[in-house]
Amino acid sequence: MNRPGINRNMELCVDECTFVQLHTTIPHPICLNVCFEWSASKGSFLDPTASDPLFYVPSTHFPNGEDVWVVVTITDGSGARYTDQIKLHVVNIR
Repeated sequence: MNRPGINRNMELCVDECTFVQLHTTIPHPICLNVCFEWSASKGSFLDPTASDPLFYVPSTHFPNGEDVWVVVTITDGSGARYTDQIKLHVVNIR
């Protein structure tokens, strides 16, 4: 069975100080009564409990940019927890 997690059909290099739409993938039959908890090593979310949140990409002071880890924890209606993470490279555009 496929596990719930972050949909990776997105650009993994992102410009600093922008918003990125993140998405989750939830296979059936887990799709009911699901809770989401997003966190990041740097940056913030408009709603860290949304299934598909907007992530505010932080600024970076490194000339070659830096990596940011984004993590989602998904809890289904029976209490099973699934965690997934993705690495985004923040590009310094200044």
